[in-house]
Amino acid sequence: LLRDLRLMWSQALTIALVVASDVGAFITTLSAVDSLALARDRFYASGRFADVFASVKRAPNALAETLRETPGVADVQTGIEQIVRIELDGVADPVIGLLIGVDARQPARMNRVTLRNGRPLDQARQPGPALPALVSAAFADARGLVPGSRVGALINGKRRTLVIAGIALSPEFIFAGIMGMPDMRGFGVFWVDREALAAAYDMDGAFNRVAIKLAPGASERATLDALSQQLGRYGGREAHGRADQPSHAMLDNEIKEQRVLGTVLPSIFLGVAAFLLNVVVSRLVATQREQIAALKALGYPNRRIGAHYLKLVLVIVLAGLGLGVALGDWLGTLMTGLYAEFFHFPEFEHRIEPWLLVVSIGITVATAVLGTLNAILATVRLAPAAAMRPPAPGRYR
Repeated sequence: LLRDLRLMWSQALTIALVVASDVGAFITTLSAVDSLALARDRFYASGRFADVFASVKRAPNALAETLRETPGVADVQTGIEQIVRIELDGVADPVIGLLIGVDARQPARMNRVTLRNGRPLDQARQPGPALPALVSAAFADARGLVPGSRVGALINGKRRTLVIAGIALSPEFIFAGIMGMPDMRGFGVFWVDREALAAAYDMDGAFNRVAIKLAPGASERATLDALSQQLGRYGGREAHGRADQPSHAMLDNEIKEQRVLGTVLPSIFLGVAAFLLNVVVSRLVATQREQIAALKALGYPNRRIGAHYLKLVLVIVLAGLGLGVALGDWLGTLMTGLYAEFFHFPEFEHRIEPWLLVVSIGITVATAVLGTLNAILATVRLAPAAAMRPPAPGRYR
């Protein structure tokens, strides 16, 4: 075995590198995507991400009780949000801000805000007209904002100063962008006191956004239709589920696309590796027909001769597997770091699930063995006298 490997070291190295590319691509993509999906699910659970979203022009707070009685609705949370222009010192480019009202006296039941650093709003009262605010982590990192920074905001035609109290994360804004495109420098989310925001826009006793948690087993389509009908007279847009929520839609599409890519691309490498193994082993077996025949004449059984060539295949494949796992872990960590620039979570780390290693090793070994088994069996099954003779020329038509 060692002699054969030494004589064909270049072919063995090439095949091992192809196998490593296959395993590395498989583990890189799927481990990063699994880490992304795990971070998403954990954040959704801890932040109690809503199931249904809707916005209206202006609706009274009393409507919340009516919505709560809608079949399929488990909980309702209303709020106020407004699009404003943000002014930053030394920045001429237009910056859009989304102001969201937060009631510090009544903790949110859905779409909870997680403070990454700084102080919560109820501990950041400011003297004078300045408004304390929490800012989304993506915008803060892109613009270099820290607790204590000040930005201008054009609120209902009046310029107000927002004092950054803390940097925050929300399951609603894991992906920060406009029209499906990442725009961390041009779009920021700011959470401010609800009463102050309501006073600025004459929204006392009213709301213009609503988040809803569905009851277990509820029909999303039927609930959406009922909610859209109830909100329609208040200038409401059609209610939509998570699938159409911008942040979730981008995150979900990325996970689905990468899972497909992480399956198709490694399959191509695996097919190439199986083909190369079949070619190399077939040529090796063909050049050793006489030795095989002599061994069989001396009484060596087919299984021992076949096992020799299978060992050869397994050594090459296992070398590629070891390199591929290390490569996949390294590249998966880099890919997770790349995701962290676009998707923001309280906790996001790269991890390789055990099932991913089992599947990658199992499929690679099985494909390699099946790809070379026919070439091995075709020779070891020959009778010694037939194996002593050169192979018959092929028939070409």
